[in-house]
Amino acid sequence: MAHWMDWDRYLLLWINSPAGQNGVVDKFMYDLADSDLVKGGIFLAFYWGLWFDRDGSQRRDVVVALAAAIITAILSRGLQVGLPFHLRPLHTPGIGVHVPVGVDPAILNTFSSFPSDHAMLFFALSVPIWWRSRWLGAAAMLWTVLLIALPRVYLGYHFPSDVIAGAVLGVIVMVLLCRLISRMRLPDRVVALSKTHPAAFYAVSFLVTFELALLFADVRHFVLDAVRIAKMLVA
Repeated sequence: MAHWMDWDRYLLLWINSPAGQNGVVDKFMYDLADSDLVKGGIFLAFYWGLWFDRDGSQRRDVVVALAAAIITAILSRGLQVGLPFHLRPLHTPGIGVHVPVGVDPAILNTFSSFPSDHAMLFFALSVPIWWRSRWLGAAAMLWTVLLIALPRVYLGYHFPSDVIAGAVLGVIVMVLLCRLISRMRLPDRVVALSKTHPAAFYAVSFLVTFELALLFADVRHFVLDAVRIAKMLVA
């Protein structure tokens, strides 16, 4: 375990080593990590394109994949909350992380870093793409590594082990959930609903995929605020 922790820290510090030296590079990495377009936007645009591709024969598979992705996103947050709290590199004393220019050292200090919810969701979303095309799947995974996960390690948001664990869990969970959901009648009912009530279906689908692209950030904020208000009222 100690040997693995040494490698985890070594890889983190190697990736993070340029941070704090060049404001332009730090800003670029921050913008990548903060960009919902680069993260969920690209992935969900692909699935929307797949939905409207050709004769619509892929629609059932899209429903299966996105239903599994929603569950994966919820599970990733549940693991972060339910597992023992794991400090982010930025908040770990004595580890030697360089704070990037313009990054608040206290950012995300109330959220556990293990596993990476970004890695878990976007590696999961890469799996159905891999099943459709190995080239596209490999591109999706490379995109996740270089443009989603790497900037978050560079900025000190995650240890490499957070990302690796998230990636492994995301792939495993997506494979299992897709097999389970594909055996249900739910995907067929959703596809049928898109034909019988298209206006309502596409309005709701837009909102759901929009929030999935954000890892349900808005929903989580509303829920947390509701819990805080409820506690104030009870007190």
